[in-house]
Amino acid sequence: MRELLRYETRGILVSKTPVTLSDGVTLTLFDFKTEAWEDKPVLLFVAGWLSALSGWHEVLEEITPHYRVIYMESREKRSARLPKGPLPRFDIDRLAGDIGEVAAELVPPGTPLYVAGSSLGSTALIRAMARGRLSPKGAFLISPVTAFAFPAWGNFIIRFLPPCFFTVIRYLIVWYLVNFRVDKKKEPEQARKYTRTVMGAEPIRLKANAGALNGYTLWADLPKVNTPVVVIGAASDKLHGVEEITKMATGMPHARVEVMGSNKETHSGRAGRFIAEGMAPGFEEPAEARHP
Repeated sequence: MRELLRYETRGILVSKTPVTLSDGVTLTLFDFKTEAWEDKPVLLFVAGWLSALSGWHEVLEEITPHYRVIYMESREKRSARLPKGPLPRFDIDRLAGDIGEVAAELVPPGTPLYVAGSSLGSTALIRAMARGRLSPKGAFLISPVTAFAFPAWGNFIIRFLPPCFFTVIRYLIVWYLVNFRVDKKKEPEQARKYTRTVMGAEPIRLKANAGALNGYTLWADLPKVNTPVVVIGAASDKLHGVEEITKMATGMPHARVEVMGSNKETHSGRAGRFIAEGMAPGFEEPAEARHP
């Protein structure tokens, strides 16, 4: 992939790694390494719903020179290979299980593990930590989705319309997102990102994933997360509001909020530096600062 040359010219080896899970689904991962990665922590980064690698280059460019990063694309994405036969599960427990299996497969025993994610990736990480699928040293969660509640027309689409209708319906989904869930004037980059990812989604998987997640909320999982967590939000993000992520952080025993100015900033070099600094030896959040 041409977009990966930006790392290789800086001495970072990038390998596209397939991992086959217990139910036969094969995920695509991008493994970023330098020659000196073995004596340092590893970061497992779980991308968001429909999120693309291209949207995270600025973040990854700040972390990958210092730490090995495993960038994980989840099973609803086109890059995943599904086994023949009935569709596999796409519910939150299956997504959390995927994370645990990937960590067990690719992270050597005894290696300090940190995790990061965005949107649905962050939500799945919360579920994985709450259910004991993995116990990282720290977590950086960018704009987790607290609840999957679709409007009435969305429920109708999920329940009754076949995936082939998605080629038309995706325009309605984009219109809804950029007019009611995103501040398209202040965050045109976010509006374009959602437009691009929805238009490029795989309809059968998207429908199955949305149906399996519909009605799920993460609130009951929060008290069970014992990992130190930083929840990262954007002041101008209408899709993942600061008030909601602040409430989320107070529900976890060892969590705090870091608010950045915009969604673009949460995908920028500043966010990457923040994560890299949080993984540095000796870095420790003071206990009194864990709650917002």
